[in-house]
Amino acid sequence: MDKKLIFLDIDGTILAPGRGISQGVKEGLKEARARGHQVFVCTGRSCHMLPEELEDVELDGVIANAGSDIWIHGENIYRTAFEESQLRYAFEVMDRLGAIYILEGYDRIYVSERGVDILSDSEPVPGDNPELARWKEFFSRWRDTGSMGEWTPELAPIPKISFMVLDRGAAECLYEELGEVFYVAFYPARTDNFFNGELISRTADKGTAIHRTAGYLKRDRKDTIAFGDSMNDYQMIREAGCGVVMGNGDERLKEIADRVCGTVDEDGVIRELARMGLI
Repeated sequence: MDKKLIFLDIDGTILAPGRGISQGVKEGLKEARARGHQVFVCTGRSCHMLPEELEDVELDGVIANAGSDIWIHGENIYRTAFEESQLRYAFEVMDRLGAIYILEGYDRIYVSERGVDILSDSEPVPGDNPELARWKEFFSRWRDTGSMGEWTPELAPIPKISFMVLDRGAAECLYEELGEVFYVAFYPARTDNFFNGELISRTADKGTAIHRTAGYLKRDRKDTIAFGDSMNDYQMIREAGCGVVMGNGDERLKEIADRVCGTVDEDGVIRELARMGLI
């Protein structure tokens, strides 16, 4: 059996909302490593934002900030961030469109002024969704959070931005104006008055991270398997030797998948690894 490099998104892939990472997933990934495969999380989160329970999962590495921060066997092999001119351009567009945005640094996040009001519930927002709820919960308990006024580009490089806009027109304008500079990944919209997503580097995404990791380990891309559920996983699913989308995943992502597995609530990753004969 060929040994594989297995790349796993976290939220919606191995971590279920309200349930966390199941014991079955933890045991299945341990079995995968015991059989000689290497396991990596490949997430949009920064390393300092990883869920604590991930400490119970045996890993060979972490790809954070949607591909901009790569750690393999405890060593940081790659790290990059947006240029200041790119950031300033994004701020101008998002401020003009009334967006809430969050700068996700390697060890601290910075929240726009309106974002502070909304995440602290000072300003009510129609059409709350799970992603906003997650950010509110994170904002309420995390100490490594600052306002935009505290951010300085020299001391705090920014590799990824999360954003939220409150009407469809603003979402369409944001995509049109920022799409040439950034990969703009939207999450599925549940209403017409709340849209959220991420601004990701066009030169350091989850797909390029697979190439960089495989190259560092002197492995062929055909030996890579990626599991994801949302559009920030698009490049990873496209570039992996085998791209697997969760049953609960974005329908647009399923269109490019090699395989579609069970949902995160069904421990779809582990069931699919078993079907593939890897555990």
